Amino acid sequence: MAENIQVINEVTMSDTDVKCPGCGATVKYDPATLKMVCPFCGATKELPPPEAGAVIEELDFNTAIQRASVNWGTVRKLIVCSNCGAQTLYDASQVSGLCPFCGSTSVMPASENEQIMSPGALIPFSIDNITAAKRFAERLRYAHFIPKAALNSRLENFIGVYLPFWTFDTDTVSSYIAKIGFEHSDSEGGTYYTYKKYKGVRNQFIDDMVVYGTDKIRSPQITKVQEYNFSKLVPYKPEYLAGFAAERYTVGLNDAWERAKILINNKLKNDIGQYEKGIHRGDIVKGVDLSTNYYNVKFKYILAPMYFATYTYGKRTYTVVINGQTGAVDCATPSNLGRIILFIILGVLSIAITGYILMFLAAIFGITL
Repeated sequence: MAENIQVINEVTMSDTDVKCPGCGATVKYDPATLKMVCPFCGATKELPPPEAGAVIEELDFNTAIQRASVNWGTVRKLIVCSNCGAQTLYDASQVSGLCPFCGSTSVMPASENEQIMSPGALIPFSIDNITAAKRFAERLRYAHFIPKAALNSRLENFIGVYLPFWTFDTDTVSSYIAKIGFEHSDSEGGTYYTYKKYKGVRNQFIDDMVVYGTDKIRSPQITKVQEYNFSKLVPYKPEYLAGFAAERYTVGLNDAWERAKILINNKLKNDIGQYEKGIHRGDIVKGVDLSTNYYNVKFKYILAPMYFATYTYGKRTYTVVINGQTGAVDCATPSNLGRIILFIILGVLSIAITGYILMFLAAIFGITL
């Protein structure tokens, strides 16, 4: 499968931090112990914990291009899946011919000489692959209508990947008109609303508006487990990526900011509407029109952990995603068609029997149904 791998934009950086000083092998970051571990000679190196109050730098948006760093701290290679379009960065010493997102072995080169911005912070993997596998087993155990034989399934093609996100901070000043509804009762016991418009100006700071950094990965399974606690960010160190891949962003900074503004606009409308409804003792918010200026816009490019794997049952292969911070799992499961049919039949019979019983009781007591 190695023949499918293309090395793209490989930049030589110092990689002494991820080499074992004893045997020279590539060491890996172990989420269970928070240490760098050599799988060959067993040597370990403990990562320094983030200092209390450590500052994760937020870059000024207007000078981002000039200040953006492309130093990942190690030699990275970029491979691109020709099936789903995923673009994944690996350690140069790693060899992988399998796309972690769709399982395809077909990859293709991206454009050369492209500078890939390095992250300013990340959420480290906090569960190891053993714990992740246990969470998968629990997920199968509580699945509905799954064949018993499928409960013995084991994960294959297991890989940890850091997913890309942008976060934005900004001061906002908005002029707005909020339409607030007030409930009234009519003479027949019904209700109706009257509406009033309230004008105002609101200053609001937006902190860490999050935008997912790629359009290439649209798996609904990722979305279902993609809840992270971004307060656990730590400053980026290349050691955290040792042994893991990193999906590169395909949503650039400018596009991400445009998407963030839509999210910020929705948040401002909601906050303003609730504020005006509260101070005027209204009952509903009909709508909020606003015009917003943004000041002191800052951003962070960050990574967050996700495990990908597959398992096989019968002739089908199923994809598994596991949140590397929370352990949340989502995966498709095989269905026991016989049990589903039996469940439907029992449900229909139960309804029919209940109906006959009600009709029988109604006939005895002379009740009209």
